[in-house]
Amino acid sequence: MGEPERRTPRVTPRGFGARFAWRLAGSLRIVHPFPSALDGLAVASIALVAGAEPGTAARLALAMLCFQFAIGVTNDLADMPSDRLTHPGKPLVSGALVPGEALGVLILALSVAVVVAASVGLGALAIGLVGLADGLLYDLRLKNTPFAWLAFAAGVGLLPVYAWFGATDGLPPALVVVAGMAILAGAALAFANALADLERDAAAGTRTVATMLGRDRTVAADVGLVALLQGVVVATSVLNGPEPAPIAAEVAGACIGWAGLWLTAARREGLRRLGWELQAVAIAIMGIGWLAALSSAGSLGR
Repeated sequence: MGEPERRTPRVTPRGFGARFAWRLAGSLRIVHPFPSALDGLAVASIALVAGAEPGTAARLALAMLCFQFAIGVTNDLADMPSDRLTHPGKPLVSGALVPGEALGVLILALSVAVVVAASVGLGALAIGLVGLADGLLYDLRLKNTPFAWLAFAAGVGLLPVYAWFGATDGLPPALVVVAGMAILAGAALAFANALADLERDAAAGTRTVATMLGRDRTVAADVGLVALLQGVVVATSVLNGPEPAPIAAEVAGACIGWAGLWLTAARREGLRRLGWELQAVAIAIMGIGWLAALSSAGSLGR
């Protein structure tokens, strides 16, 4: 059982400056900066569309960023045994960080998230904690199962609810539809994310939606969900007769999304990972454009 560790020995950089940079890089990587920052930016944008003051939007975004940091650290702590086999370069496996340091990062991030979310309101804090619970369920129970995509999708669906409620202290009925579409978007991203690690998960015997369905059917499901999302978003925006800017954002998001889908279907793991990241950016752009279109048409109120 210890053989994979012997094949991937830890190499600690020499010199104080090199070690400091190595550990700093590990601290940044363990919080999963890309999805965390994207969620924070999406929350800030949604809150501004909802009419929040810039300071309120910034606090909502910071709290969400730190909630996601805590979820990311928990993910790496829970995955240490499997990462020794499949991701030897991760901070806790390579030795850039030890579990106690990672736990310190988690506690700091969670403390900031709770304090900042509470400064906006108890409603925002409550929804943020529901999102945290969903993320921890994904990390600790569902990630290495075929049902992980459900928690992933639910977490994306909570983003517009958290941002809008935090901005307005209320939820218009139409936001239920927005949240439902966000859940579908989360499912598409979960499929793309599972595809990125398909070979590693299969080699480790990990059951995910991609290893269960196979590459081609997972790609087909991803394409179908993205096409459905884009069709609904563009059709409803055109029917509502919005301003040109939201439509332009939706079209840009759709184009980036198809580029991401093309990469997600690639054979190389690195290209598939880039593909899911492009899909995430595309869905964020398209979703914010859609919310702006609905808002400008008066469908969401203020």
